[in-house]
Amino acid sequence: MKITNYLTIKITSMKKMYFTVLLAVLAVLGVNAQDHKHGSPHGGTVKSAGDFHIEVSVKDGMVMAYLLDGKEKAMANTGVTGTALIQTADGQTSTITLIPSGKEGFMYTLDKGKKYNKAIVTFVSAGKTASASFDLASKPKPAADGHNHQH
Repeated sequence: MKITNYLTIKITSMKKMYFTVLLAVLAVLGVNAQDHKHGSPHGGTVKSAGDFHIEVSVKDGMVMAYLLDGKEKAMANTGVTGTALIQTADGQTSTITLIPSGKEGFMYTLDKGKKYNKAIVTFVSAGKTASASFDLASKPKPAADGHNHQH
């Protein structure tokens, strides 16, 4: 067998092996990256955060955040600390300490004079950290006629 034929066969075999490995990796990533539905005990947006979930709701500039267990049940806020890294529309960031509210929640108030992009909410409970990113950008809601009116 000529060396060029050997190299062609070897390269073809390696390409098939790499392609097979790539397909396997993509299949695994696809399965793990699938979005799944979350329950929302407080009517907010729920995101996975390691062994936990985090729920955030925004109403009239008041942000409520909740640490949920793996089954999406609210956890008591006793012994839990929370922070939020807030990004404004102009790209500025600030870190806010979340204030316990009630038995399960944490809160912070947004400056109504500013526009916000994102919040990365982080909780620490019993030495475990849970963190998730939430979109704070206000989105225009379609009017009843289905058109997006912006004035």
